[in-house]
Amino acid sequence: MSSRHIELLIAVDRDGSEPMRAQLERQLRDSVRSGSLRPGAELPSTRDLAQHLGISRPLVMEAYAQLAAEGYLALRQGAVPRVADTAPRLERREFPPELFTTAIYRYDFRPGIPDLSTFPSRLWLKAVDAALKTMTSSNFGYAQRFGVWPLRQALADYLGRVRGVSADPRQILVTGGFEQARGFLARALRRRGVTQLAVEEPGYASYDAWLEAGLSLIPIPVDEDGIDVAALSRSAAQAVLLTPAHQSPTGVVLSGARRLALTSWLRSHNAIAIEDDYDGEFRYDRAPVGALQGLAPDVVVYAGTASKTLAPALRLGWLVAPADLLPGLERELLLMDYGRSRIDQFALAHFIASGDYGRHLRRMRGVYRDRREALLAAISAELPEGEVSGISAGLHATVRFRRRLNEAAIRESAIKRDIGVAFMRRLYLGVAPEASTLLLSYANMPEAVLRTAFRTLVGLLDT
Repeated sequence: MSSRHIELLIAVDRDGSEPMRAQLERQLRDSVRSGSLRPGAELPSTRDLAQHLGISRPLVMEAYAQLAAEGYLALRQGAVPRVADTAPRLERREFPPELFTTAIYRYDFRPGIPDLSTFPSRLWLKAVDAALKTMTSSNFGYAQRFGVWPLRQALADYLGRVRGVSADPRQILVTGGFEQARGFLARALRRRGVTQLAVEEPGYASYDAWLEAGLSLIPIPVDEDGIDVAALSRSAAQAVLLTPAHQSPTGVVLSGARRLALTSWLRSHNAIAIEDDYDGEFRYDRAPVGALQGLAPDVVVYAGTASKTLAPALRLGWLVAPADLLPGLERELLLMDYGRSRIDQFALAHFIASGDYGRHLRRMRGVYRDRREALLAAISAELPEGEVSGISAGLHATVRFRRRLNEAAIRESAIKRDIGVAFMRRLYLGVAPEASTLLLSYANMPEAVLRTAFRTLVGLLDT
């Protein structure tokens, strides 16, 4: 072994908070991974390093041996210790901050977020307590990956009563919200041979899950009666994704005539509809419109979540699938996921069955109705040029202008004032209308705060 001295920037503390061997291993490992010690670099001999650090040689030998076993060092009898040529390293990459954070504004008019401050914590704790008392030891294992049976039963009963969904509990799959469900659905449809998916125009902000599965998107226009079924029938679509109860983002409801025409098209073309029941339970002017799935359970996949009714943090959603599509969805779920938290599922089952879920929704409808009225009054007083629509249900309104606003400048000015704002233009796959349409959520701010924030926003519209 070479006798020449090799310097190494390492030190050990003797305060006892971390064993000295662990300190040595950690510092050497971090130096290799960060690139401070490059592949092939020589290290001090065990004797030299022990003398330099004032520790025993066997301790250094054990540390070197451990790092060699992990693939960081290369040790040979009679040779200088070196960093292994294949030692793992951390790649230094700069990631845009939006990959890690979601912008949170003091005043947020962007659609999609309910009032998180109203989550029924006390009732949920009661439901969790009840769930834990009823769960058996087997319920804490890996079984019931498609959803725990009590929740599937509770959902089948509740969705049948409240949303008009026709479902056997065995047709219900519990998912991590609709975002995860889109992945299951997209792959299952692709395996079924579907390559062309019709989507509403305007529609969602992201279609990544469908595109990554290999589906091509066909935008179908939406008017005051919902998706244009005549245009859909002229397309090459084999499936359609839609939000019939409260179209996202326009807020229109799919008319009765369009529903019948759509179900006829689905059956005649052996096609599948994916119904996102977006804001379906929040209707203010009359009883909620029933789910499309109730008209055609053999060709409609119904998707719902607890994200708006309770909170996105629960990550609980559900699919009600036609019998012939169910095996394909189950296969994808088994490939990708071990299922949702069983404890939360049992808790939600109790929350629904006890009636607390329904009572919470009724209370929130009153809260959101009052905020909707406050927003409408503010628009009437502060922005009379705006044409309001999409207010009969859901958690946001649309305000259409007869002119094109400088949307980018308005967003930038709003951010400086801690206001979140969104326009409809970004929700078109094709060419958007020239005139601007502002999307205004009223869910996340009390009435007084909403009025103040809206007045500030109006002052930015001519930016």
